[in-house]
Amino acid sequence: MSTSLKIAVLGCGYVGAEFARQARAAGHDVLGVVRSESSRDKLRTEGIAAEAFDIQAGDWSLLPARFDAVVYAASTGGGGPEAYALAYDVGVKRALAWAHAVGARSFVFTSSTGVYRQDDGGVVDESSPVGGAPTADAILGGERAVLASGFAKARVLRFGGLYGPARHHLVDQLRRGDNVIGGRVDHFINYLHRDDAASAILAAIVGGPVGPRAYNVSDGNPMTKKALANWIAKRLGVEPPVFDSSAPAGPRMAKGGRTQPNRIVATGLIKAELSWIPRFSDVFEGLRELF
Repeated sequence: MSTSLKIAVLGCGYVGAEFARQARAAGHDVLGVVRSESSRDKLRTEGIAAEAFDIQAGDWSLLPARFDAVVYAASTGGGGPEAYALAYDVGVKRALAWAHAVGARSFVFTSSTGVYRQDDGGVVDESSPVGGAPTADAILGGERAVLASGFAKARVLRFGGLYGPARHHLVDQLRRGDNVIGGRVDHFINYLHRDDAASAILAAIVGGPVGPRAYNVSDGNPMTKKALANWIAKRLGVEPPVFDSSAPAGPRMAKGGRTQPNRIVATGLIKAELSWIPRFSDVFEGLRELF
């Protein structure tokens, strides 16, 4: 697309900052909105325009007054249902009101495949049942607000398990010599590289049909934790992992006490409607580049 768009990224962190890089490279004008001045300054050192702003309590009139698209990529940074409700329900609704006020035609909300309730190893698509847990219900509050918002392109992107530069827990664990892998290991995880998450956001803004849409976003090749841990250990040349269901299960459990579900997330809709294809076809390919 040759037309340059003015895009605000609310929550310009791990995925949002990479989206900003890709959008700028594609010729778009991007403003990153972050919580702290240190994050703002870090983005500015990269040449990304940025402002420090509190989405929950800030005066929205202090931000620039014209955007073509708004991306809501803020996260909880951990915490329980109340933190989720504040970030994904209340925060999204405030952002939607502001996006209307500044004339945006597109609004993208980076959601999660965690909204699904299935845990039987089956396939889920965008029409599968959702909700039923407090954190999932909080995220769905934001999703429903976006899909009912009336923007020409109202997009909900349900991301799979993110990994990428500086975010690869199993690699770090095995590299430091801790080969005991805890928790559930025979379940399918639907991985998504950070760079592919960012490219999906851009595709959601510039392509596809008019109207509200929810899309699953992952590499389309789910992998069990056991298979991945074995592959990483072999790649690193370290001791094979030992699987112990009673051992700590990693940062996901430490942050929110949530067990990783077992399901296969279908990604046919985003590929069909947005012509989006992940750069990394599976987690092995993505990790090879990181190694």
